Amino acid sequence: MKGEIYGFLIDEEILFDINKKRLIRFSDDTELRAVTISAVSLSVNLVRLLTLLLTSEKGVVVSKNDILNNVWEDNNLSSSSQRLWHAINELRRKLMAMGLSSDFISSVRDSGYFINNHKVTPLFYG
Repeated sequence: MKGEIYGFLIDEEILFDINKKRLIRFSDDTELRAVTISAVSLSVNLVRLLTLLLTSEKGVVVSKNDILNNVWEDNNLSSSSQRLWHAINELRRKLMAMGLSSDFISSVRDSGYFINNHKVTPLFYG
């Protein structure tokens, strides 16, 4: 039986640590025998948004209404399409800083968003 979710491993190089609210990339250079670590912090809403997208079924579009409800409304926060657009763009910018492509989060016009064709492995506490 699986325990509580800790985070996700994205493309075997990027750790999404939910509790610490950050993305951490581990890059290794075997020739130099060196490891480079980079990290970006995420706001609580970006953590909720990314977690929702990563826990959805692969290739399934998460509707804008589901995102607005899960990220904002269920947490007693005001939601709007503008807030969602801003959050998606900010999250994409941070993901790109970690080396992911700009289409890691893809959109379906007037419908919602989904994670586009990347290896995502959920990580659990014992």
